[in-house]
Amino acid sequence: MSINSRLKQAISSLIGGVIDPGYASLRQTSELYERYVFEIILSAAKNEGASISFLNNFGNLPQSLLFRGSPGQIYATDKPYTHAIIEFIGKPLLEVHVGLRVQGVSQVSHECDICILYQEEANRCRLERREPDCSKVIITVECKHYESELNLNLARSFIGLTSELQVEGDCYFVSNTSSASVAKLLTIRRLKWEQNVTPGSRNDVNRLRYAFQINFKDFKARYGI
Repeated sequence: MSINSRLKQAISSLIGGVIDPGYASLRQTSELYERYVFEIILSAAKNEGASISFLNNFGNLPQSLLFRGSPGQIYATDKPYTHAIIEFIGKPLLEVHVGLRVQGVSQVSHECDICILYQEEANRCRLERREPDCSKVIITVECKHYESELNLNLARSFIGLTSELQVEGDCYFVSNTSSASVAKLLTIRRLKWEQNVTPGSRNDVNRLRYAFQINFKDFKARYGI
C-alpha cells in the first residue's frame, strides 16, 4: 500500500467515516500529511470534551471539505476553503485552519501549515481583510513529510519561526521521519517536536495527541470559573 493510501486510510479512521472527495483524489503527499495531523488535532480536542463542526470561509456548511494547497489569507474568497470549529462548553470558540498566513511580532507575514486561533479574531480578520495576530493563536504546526532523514536547516528555520510566532500555546514541529540532530537542537531550544508521526507509529501519534490535549486542557483552564 502506498504512503498516500495509508494516509487516506488513517484520515478516514480518525474522522470515523469515508474521506471526503476533495482528498480522495489528492496526489500531493505533503497535503495529505497536513490533513492527517489536522485530524489528530481534532481527535485531541474531542478527547478533551470538545464538539467539532465545519464551516467554509463564506460562513456556510460545506458539502465537501476543501483545504488550501498552499498557505493563504484567512479572508480570501477565491474558493470556499474549509475550517473546523472547536467548541468547549462555556469557552471561546476556536477555529482550525490548514495553510494560513499569520502576522508575527515583527508585523511580518508567516506561513503556518496548521493554525488554531480564536474565532473572534478570525471573524475580525475576515471583516477587516487582514491576517491574524500571532497573540490570538493557540497552536501552530509545521508538518514535514520527507522520504529521507530531516535536514538540520529545517530545525533552524523552525527556531526562527517560533521567535516570530509568540503564540498563546505552542508551536509544533511534526515529521514523518527523524533526525537525531534535529531532535537534539529542538530539545535544547525547549521547543515542541514529534518525529515518526505516521499511521503505523501508534506510540508517536498518541504522544502527539496527548501533547495537543495538554494545550486544550490549559486553554479550558484559562477560562475556568
